[in-house]
Amino acid sequence: MPHTHATLRRRSTTRARGPRVRWPGATVEVGPYRVHALSTGSGAETVVLLHGLSGSGRWWARNLPAFARRYRVAVPDVVGFGRSRGPGRLPDLEGLAAILARWLDTLGPGRVHLVGHSMGGQLAIHLAAGFPDRVGRLVLCDAAGIPRRRGARELLRFARGVAPPSRWGDPRFLPVIVGDALTAGPRSILRALAHIVRDDVRPLLPRIQAPTLVLWGANDTVVPLEHGREMRRSIPGARLLVLPHAAHNPMVDRPAAFNRAVLRFLRGGVVGE
Repeated sequence: MPHTHATLRRRSTTRARGPRVRWPGATVEVGPYRVHALSTGSGAETVVLLHGLSGSGRWWARNLPAFARRYRVAVPDVVGFGRSRGPGRLPDLEGLAAILARWLDTLGPGRVHLVGHSMGGQLAIHLAAGFPDRVGRLVLCDAAGIPRRRGARELLRFARGVAPPSRWGDPRFLPVIVGDALTAGPRSILRALAHIVRDDVRPLLPRIQAPTLVLWGANDTVVPLEHGREMRRSIPGARLLVLPHAAHNPMVDRPAAFNRAVLRFLRGGVVGE
């Protein structure tokens, strides 16, 4: 894919809640879309962190300092969320991944390591399968993308798993979840959710060439662990690590363990089974 001629507007960005760290932010124009990203670190290799539904770069506040000690780290807001915006209706998952692929061109040539959480993991799967020359190593954290049965019983089970705020993990993180959801607005969230449930990444999984770590919270009631096991089985050479005492957001619930595992994997270490 040809490089995008992008207009860059840099400014400092302070992310509230969680660790009070000041990270430089930049907005890049990718065609008609504006993609905002945080950046930190100055390593020779680049790690890109992709947030989940209704999230933003703030979801990685407990991980960025550890990653930045070794890597250049870029954390985009997916179009429709955080500070990233675009015209018209929110694109589907394949369209959002294509926008991110063009945004990757603005970081420079070569491969990046992708770490995607939930919807971000689903996007990372599309990127790894569709743009294999851009992805070095891949981490799928409680990734969405495998459809559920749509019967009334399954819907009720899903609602019971998602509704209690305690099921989302560390309660101190709830203000970030709520704040980012309000920023995105119900229209973007509902359209993205519709795209998520209609998308099926299973045909893409065998096409992934990047070394892959599937990482899951043992107490996740939003995306079942069986989906992680299926991803591990379907991606060539993938390994699975389950973090105890973590729910749907293990990078928030168990940040030290998450950081150790992912950094070891990115260095080429053996992680998971």
